[in-house]
Amino acid sequence: MKENTARFWKMARSIFYVCLLCMICMAGIKVHAAENKADITLQEPVIVSVDAPADVTTALRVTWRPVPNADGYIIYRKDEASSQWVRIKKVAGQSKSYYSNIQLQPGSKYTYTVQSFCKRDGKVYYSTKGTKPVSAVTHLKTPTLKSAASAAYNQIKVVWTPVTNAQGYRIYRKEAGTGWKLIRRIAGEQKYFCIDSTAETGKQYYYTVRATCSRDGKLYLSGYNTKGIAGKAMLGTSAITSIKASGGQVDLIWKQIPGAQGYVVMRSTTPNGTYKKIRTAQGISNTAYTDKQVTSGSTYYYKVRAFKQVDGKFVYGGFSSVKSASLQSIEIMDYIPMRYDRYTLANDLVRLANAIGNMRIEQFGGMLQIAGGDILMQYIPYADPNGPDPNLTIQNLGDEGLTLHGICIGDTLTSIRTKLEAKGFEALPEESGAYFNCGFLYRDGSIAIGTRIIGGRMQGYKLIQLDPEQYASVLSSSTESAMESWRTMTQPK
Repeated sequence: MKENTARFWKMARSIFYVCLLCMICMAGIKVHAAENKADITLQEPVIVSVDAPADVTTALRVTWRPVPNADGYIIYRKDEASSQWVRIKKVAGQSKSYYSNIQLQPGSKYTYTVQSFCKRDGKVYYSTKGTKPVSAVTHLKTPTLKSAASAAYNQIKVVWTPVTNAQGYRIYRKEAGTGWKLIRRIAGEQKYFCIDSTAETGKQYYYTVRATCSRDGKLYLSGYNTKGIAGKAMLGTSAITSIKASGGQVDLIWKQIPGAQGYVVMRSTTPNGTYKKIRTAQGISNTAYTDKQVTSGSTYYYKVRAFKQVDGKFVYGGFSSVKSASLQSIEIMDYIPMRYDRYTLANDLVRLANAIGNMRIEQFGGMLQIAGGDILMQYIPYADPNGPDPNLTIQNLGDEGLTLHGICIGDTLTSIRTKLEAKGFEALPEESGAYFNCGFLYRDGSIAIGTRIIGGRMQGYKLIQLDPEQYASVLSSSTESAMESWRTMTQPK
């Protein structure tokens, strides 16, 4: 009995000590596990910044403080369209402290958080996330300036390339030697131009543009072109709307230009030659001019531009396209035949005068006189062929477009002699003291032509002609007396 009892207590003690040892071991394991768990408790990384260089519009760089004992980090993001965190990147390395998030939208808001992690004994441990998020807005792209062109005499149109996600634009202007000044704010992503209606004609300005957007009540602005783009408000380019040559003159009408104070008319005798100013027309509505300083047989070329005086200086618009007008040569003998009809001669002379243009027609009793510029024409119906006056005289002292039997002002004496001899005229002896110093007489004595030759070229001519029914009396006189009569009659009137 005693032996059984002793054996029982011995076994019980053994079991007790074994259990006690197990309990001590278990307690040690728990303590060790607790100690290990405390060693891998990780902190949530603190984000230091979320930003990008000014010229980067589609990326943000997230920077945080490294966490002790971390093996890496996981970056999460959410944008304006979502409230849920989206895992975007896992990076390894305890000392890793940044991540560049690319392929973003310009002018958009993004929010970031970072979670640290570590791996121990095959198990991954994580810090908390999302308790210290940081937001940032990507930069807007700098607008590309395309042009700054005149839209009117006081307007400049500034054009740029629209910027993605812009909500509006700010337009700045400056003059040489000054700083940028804000002149306009406009709303709308797709806006691409602005008209500056405060420009002064002819003054050069510089323009630049910044895109804008607003997030959470804060305004964000893009960069800007620091040099800017130059532009001037200019007077418009005129246009000759009508040009007509008739009656020895050229009539011009041109387009009225807003803002003009007047117009300058330029003329040349060749399309690409030297143009000279022939008229300054004052007044915005003074848009017509008649050029009377022209000669028949010539072609003239014209161009017009508007002007305005600004700060004591003249500012000009562009020249109109060149327009030309031709004044055809007029041959006297196309209107007055060598054997004229005295009953129709008055009407023939009037037709000739109308073809020449700008002629004054007068009648004194039975005499008809037509004058204008360098031309004088007279008709005496019943003049005495032996008296001082012929029936018809036509005198031209400078109009190059009025020809007589093909001769014209500027011809050489040799050319004149050749042309008139072919028409049946004979040269008279030269009279050095006479006004018309080289004369020609028609073979039947009814017509004489006196020419004024200076420096080898003709400066003027005079035609005298008798009524065909009366000229026979001239033929019956002596040659000497006939020549004396022609000398008398060929003096200028």
